[in-house]
Amino acid sequence: MKKVINRAFTAKKKIIILAISAMLAVNISAQAQKKEGNQFTKEERVELNIKNLTLELLLSDQQAKKFAETYREYAAAKEELFEKGAKEKMDPGKELTEDAELDKMAKKHFEEMKKFADLQAKYYDKFRKFLSARQVEKVLHLSDAFGHNACCGNHGNHHCGNHDHHAGKPAKPSHKK
Repeated sequence: MKKVINRAFTAKKKIIILAISAMLAVNISAQAQKKEGNQFTKEERVELNIKNLTLELLLSDQQAKKFAETYREYAAAKEELFEKGAKEKMDPGKELTEDAELDKMAKKHFEEMKKFADLQAKYYDKFRKFLSARQVEKVLHLSDAFGHNACCGNHGNHHCGNHDHHAGKPAKPSHKK
């Protein structure tokens, strides 16, 4: 009777050890993939976005070709806009004390929002030539602009451009409150 109990106990031990080993292997693999995801270049992220969106939007070959060309153009224009804005921003650690400084910063922020809205409107028209309105909404994250699925709470309800929603990374703010 003791032998039967010992065999059952030993079998359970082996199963538990195998299960723990499998969980550790999956965890290590996930961490390796996450690390690799953080090492994408801007171009690789754009191409990954194109691939993911092409699949998500169920594009035909002809649509996919037009989409890829237009999306690369849009991504470059968006990158240029946000790089220019980032260079002009002041040190986030600096405390604003003067009303004039706050006023200047608020106006600069509103101007950036206008430029981004203009960019989205321009590419909305370009994408609409070969995509449905719903597909373009997914590409440009237009629901963010209308207060749905806002990317973060730090910039009101518009897409701030600081997240990689389609590059396999979780959407997380990269800025301070």
